[in-house]
Amino acid sequence: MAKKTFRVETVGQALLEILRERGVDCVIGNAFTSIIDGFAKFDAEGKSTPRPVMAPHEQTAVAMAHGYYAVTGRPQVAIVYSTPGTANAAGAIINASRARVPLIVLAARSALTDDGSMRGARDIHVQWAQESFDQAGMVREFVKWDYELRQPAQLESVVDRALELALDEPSGPVYISLPRDVIAQPLPEITITSPSRREVASRRHPDPARLEEAADILARARRPLIITSELGRNIAAVAGLVELADAGAIEVVEASPAYANFPAAHPCHAGYIFGSETHPAIAKADALLVIDCDVPWFPSRVEIRERIRVVHLATDPFFGRYPMHNFRCDVPIAADPAATLPLLAEAVRRRARKADVKARRQALAKRHKAMRAAWDKAARAESERTPIGFQWASRCVAELQGPDTIVVNEYPLDLRHAPPPVPGTYLGASHAGGLGWGLGAALGAQLGAPDRTVIATLGDGSYIFGVPTACHQVARACDLPILTIVFNNGAWDEVSNSTRNVHPDGW
Repeated sequence: MAKKTFRVETVGQALLEILRERGVDCVIGNAFTSIIDGFAKFDAEGKSTPRPVMAPHEQTAVAMAHGYYAVTGRPQVAIVYSTPGTANAAGAIINASRARVPLIVLAARSALTDDGSMRGARDIHVQWAQESFDQAGMVREFVKWDYELRQPAQLESVVDRALELALDEPSGPVYISLPRDVIAQPLPEITITSPSRREVASRRHPDPARLEEAADILARARRPLIITSELGRNIAAVAGLVELADAGAIEVVEASPAYANFPAAHPCHAGYIFGSETHPAIAKADALLVIDCDVPWFPSRVEIRERIRVVHLATDPFFGRYPMHNFRCDVPIAADPAATLPLLAEAVRRRARKADVKARRQALAKRHKAMRAAWDKAARAESERTPIGFQWASRCVAELQGPDTIVVNEYPLDLRHAPPPVPGTYLGASHAGGLGWGLGAALGAQLGAPDRTVIATLGDGSYIFGVPTACHQVARACDLPILTIVFNNGAWDEVSNSTRNVHPDGW
């Protein structure tokens, strides 16, 4: 087992060495004392470290780590300050949790000692009032694992445990609290295993019996339908979905998409579900395949007929971290969609009647053409308005898009008029709905993909909630040029629409 030994002076410096060895690119946030000391020492020595990125607010830091992972596939570290910083970051952590984004939150914690027996003991007034009985408890429900470092000897094990749990599917954030006096302790050297011998689990393949059952359902259906939200999180999975749609001439609907899941120009693309909308294809379908989608329809608005069979495909098809998830599931397939879809496509291809597939493909192409024409007409009608409408504004954004452009959208952009040109060019808001994510996530995307153009499309409320002063400061200080477009509807439109839906005859 290969080992490496590093000469250091403190536990904080040792932590930076381990993070670098484990492939962490950036440490984003307002770092605490011993981490700052470590960065300063290594910079003076010309030694490489994860890039320090100063973010003046914790919401910005965690959102940036979220955006960075989305474009690179590599989890990063966000630093938050004690209990107030954890509270500031809570909304962004919830967003990352529901979006299954792996990241490590390192949180400062008040020193354990106050008598001066250890370096870093309490010597600031706030360190008493900021301590809580259970600091991690504020976010425990939304992280996969939390731990508090108590001894320097634990350091390697804690970091490796954090990374393996964050990355193991269903992935998500983890939280480590670091007491001030523990992280400041003197430490002359640290010896670690390098490379790490702690690998995450391999891709989960489907149960063959479940796969065959799902293929039978789809191949026998006259109007099968696929609904997805987050398949495009893994770019490689998109080709498998295209293969399946082609194999059976199956319609695909994107429900509140967080990624580019399926080519919008494909004749099997049947459109989108946004907000509290419904889609007519769901009521007409005689078989449903739900892929990486937490809310495929609204039970209060759409009735799935009793004879319709529903297949759910995801690493966690039951969304076990949600308190309630009451959607019909006749055939659960707990597997990686990227590994499963080509197998399912082949199984459907073997079963499907070629004449039926050909006829359905022709009908879908006709419907798709009419749908796109109606969208185009609606957008052009808005172009003459003053101010222009969101549909036409989205159409204008589309003219800026290219295969190297990344659009980070927190609600206003209408994908019917600005479809992602290729997978990996769109990042939508977490379904948790923690406003203020978009601007920070766009900065993280630019940090992770500096050679690409990043456009942030935000509602006015999303912009306000995103701590814009902190975000613009980071953009300037770190040379992260992004185009920010604010869609101003002059109101808190989501709340207004929700109120009308619940109280249509109210005041």
